[in-house]
Amino acid sequence: MRLDAETWDDRGRTVVELGGELDLFTAPVLREVLLGLTSGGRHFLAVEVSGLRFLDSSGLGVLVGATKRAVAGGGGLCLVAAPARMIKTLTITGLLRVMPNFPTLEEAFGWLDRLYASRAAAQG
Repeated sequence: MRLDAETWDDRGRTVVELGGELDLFTAPVLREVLLGLTSGGRHFLAVEVSGLRFLDSSGLGVLVGATKRAVAGGGGLCLVAAPARMIKTLTITGLLRVMPNFPTLEEAFGWLDRLYASRAAAQG
């Protein structure tokens, strides 16, 4: 059981690329990565999940926690390229409403940019 998590920044947006399995045993690894990002002021997150072979409720919990921290910091978290089985789970649980999925990173960046612009406009 292994989880790979690679992060990189692109003009104020942070991408987290995941591969492997996100479960009870590997969720703490991702939690530390995401905590480090949000505590470091990175609140516009795109989590690329096409490389995940497995996701359980522990992994979902980590993503929900990171979404809450990103929103509290004025940003948001979205998923990129979630497989159909993951989308089904996210739809049933209602989580797609708080962390939407986009087929491409370009579309995710568009959502994050619109989110940034609307929050900046609201702040005056």
